[in-house]
Amino acid sequence: MKVLKWLEQYLEEGICVILLISLTVVMMLQVVLRYFFQAPLVWPEEFCRYCFVASAFISLGYCFRTNCMLRVDMLVKRVPKVIGIGLEVFARVMSIAFCAIMIEPAFQVAKNAAEIHQASPAMKLPMWILYGIAPIGFVLGTARGIQDLVKYFLSLRKKEKGVELS
Repeated sequence: MKVLKWLEQYLEEGICVILLISLTVVMMLQVVLRYFFQAPLVWPEEFCRYCFVASAFISLGYCFRTNCMLRVDMLVKRVPKVIGIGLEVFARVMSIAFCAIMIEPAFQVAKNAAEIHQASPAMKLPMWILYGIAPIGFVLGTARGIQDLVKYFLSLRKKEKGVELS
């Protein structure tokens, strides 16, 4: 059970930390090899690009879980509370819907890359691996978005009963 609780709390963060550390180490290696030894490698730019893209998709779930999605909440703060709650729920549902709708097309792109055996130019990595990160990110975003929506409704219910959340 501790493993599941840890995964629930840190899955996306852990993956993104690994990706960004890998990106940083490889980029520094490339800088050292290029400028100090005049012997650059061919693959680091591609590797770093793929790590960056992967971290963007994986962070979808993290952003939902920590409620740090980009949004303009000026309108929500200026309207009556019940309308603000409605707008908040609408925005969350639309974000979940977007992620859910994007799962299938993202999966199709990965499937197509696998069928034609497309490989990356420098690393010769099968492209379905990179493209496969997008549907995983959208699944995580959908799941975490639903989880966030449930937590939001529960927080409204507790506030309604007069219990303030910390």
